[in-house]
Amino acid sequence: MTVEEAIEMSTILRPPPLASQSRAPSPMASIVGEREASAEANAARGADQLPLPVTATRPKGEAQGGRSAPPKISASAAAAAREAEIKAHNQARCSHAISLFGLDKCRGTAVGDSSSKGISGGEKKRTAIAMEWVTEAPVLFLDEPTSGLDAHSALMVARQLKDIADAGRTVVTVLHQPSSDMFEIIDDILILFEGRIVYLGERANLVGYLERMGYPCGMYTNPADHVFNAVLFEGATVAKGMGDSQRIEQRAQNLLAAWQGSPEAATMQALIDSPDLTAIDKTQFRQTSPPLTQLKYLIKRAGRNAIRNRLVIKVRLIQSIFFGLLIGLIFLNTDNKSVAVQRQNYSGAMFFSCVTQFLLTILAVVNVFTGERLVFFREWQAAYYGLPAYFAAKNIVELPIQIISPILYAATCYWLLGFQHDGIKFVLFTVVAMSLSVCGFTCGFLLGASFKTLSAVLAALPAMFLPFMLFGGLLVNTGNSTVWLRWIQWASPIKYGYSAMMKNQFSGYVVDGKPIGDEYLREVQLGSFSIGVNIVFVLGISLLAWVLSYAALAHLTKKGRGDSAKYSTKKCQAELLGPPDARFTKVAEKPSHVATLKATEEPQKPMLDLSLD
Repeated sequence: MTVEEAIEMSTILRPPPLASQSRAPSPMASIVGEREASAEANAARGADQLPLPVTATRPKGEAQGGRSAPPKISASAAAAAREAEIKAHNQARCSHAISLFGLDKCRGTAVGDSSSKGISGGEKKRTAIAMEWVTEAPVLFLDEPTSGLDAHSALMVARQLKDIADAGRTVVTVLHQPSSDMFEIIDDILILFEGRIVYLGERANLVGYLERMGYPCGMYTNPADHVFNAVLFEGATVAKGMGDSQRIEQRAQNLLAAWQGSPEAATMQALIDSPDLTAIDKTQFRQTSPPLTQLKYLIKRAGRNAIRNRLVIKVRLIQSIFFGLLIGLIFLNTDNKSVAVQRQNYSGAMFFSCVTQFLLTILAVVNVFTGERLVFFREWQAAYYGLPAYFAAKNIVELPIQIISPILYAATCYWLLGFQHDGIKFVLFTVVAMSLSVCGFTCGFLLGASFKTLSAVLAALPAMFLPFMLFGGLLVNTGNSTVWLRWIQWASPIKYGYSAMMKNQFSGYVVDGKPIGDEYLREVQLGSFSIGVNIVFVLGISLLAWVLSYAALAHLTKKGRGDSAKYSTKKCQAELLGPPDARFTKVAEKPSHVATLKATEEPQKPMLDLSLD
């Protein structure tokens, strides 16, 4: 995904709240406005002058001087015009964000990740901020947006955040030891030490507060460095060892006590006790794009990624052709050999085909999806799209390759192996290979959704795959296997696929006038299910894995959301639209001299002693 596409995703999938959207007139409103303006102009011109034209057609047979008919615009045309208008608006917002955050040079460059190189660290942070900016969210929360950046890039990010704040939005960010230039940009500051408040208020009043505490800041000293070096971690504390948790805890308590007894704390408490209780309405809630819009965009994005990563698709297709040629050449012209050789070669070729279509598909899916899992979770938490849209788009984009690959495999190996020259049997062989490929896709999806890392998936894969392979019908005669382990065969898609292929080849198979096929099927004891029933069972396992993979992703999103009953969208909106919390409607009783004390006042009080000796 490029920088431009990442910002475009925010404009499409996270439209701004209704309260902040620019309400451009619809096509119908534009025509009505033109008609009203034309009518007013005609009245002003007088009855003796020709009327100005009106941009609406009159029905046939209506007189020139008669009453004009309202404009006729079909619903589809109005919807198309509105969609074009929204698209143009989104493109304008995207371009403005790219220019505002200085991303013009890298707008067409891939963002990159841990495995592929992309834009620089500063550009990634600015892209992330731009993605939030275009949503017109009233509050932005940023965790260390300048960490890991050089001084120039960090200052550029800070200035852009300052511009956002000056435009009327609230920006809350965590900064670690900002530079002096960056410190001057801050409006209000909260200093925490061991989870306790050291200072909360305007940045301009911080130096005076520290001076009253007995920690004056030098004229050319960065106040942020002064806080770290002199207030939070005094030289004596550093010398005696930062690992002394009791000393640090005692210092944190002393700093908190100093803050609680300061006039700045009293002023802040007065603001907390008398909050602004302006009511909100639904237009201020964050909007989400419709599920169909999410689905269309995700399919489009997945298609673009597939085009960019053509090598992956090419490798998958070439892999199918390669294994088809390999198995075909190994068992070439088996139909011209002895009966014993035919039975052995055909059985091995069909078992290898089942294992190949199932296992290789699993490996291909988990290798890709384990990397996408974190991206999905991050974008879902940011409310770009919902789980149903993502899940549907993922299946729509991935399933075609799971169907094309087995077709290429079957077309390559079937005739080389010397299977029965029957078009229907070839089609059935291909359908079985396709069903196993789809089953491998859903099982791979399930593994990728259930485990966090690729190493965990690869550790769990043998435990799932090897029992399926052992009870696949070739290595163990399932009719005579251990009774209490025999049930595993009914959970093995390889067993159903192998049974279908074997019956497709050996049912009615005759060599030199002898029906050897039916006799061989009775010997291997593959069960009484027909070819169609076996295919249905493979697809049934695919459906079960498909449902479980959706449930695994739903569980992942549930952990990210918390208690769904407590934090549901409807409940949160109802609580926000309801009456204010009782804590904010009761003004705490405080002495009048405390409530009116200003931060600028400097009462005479002794210098605070924070020594720990």
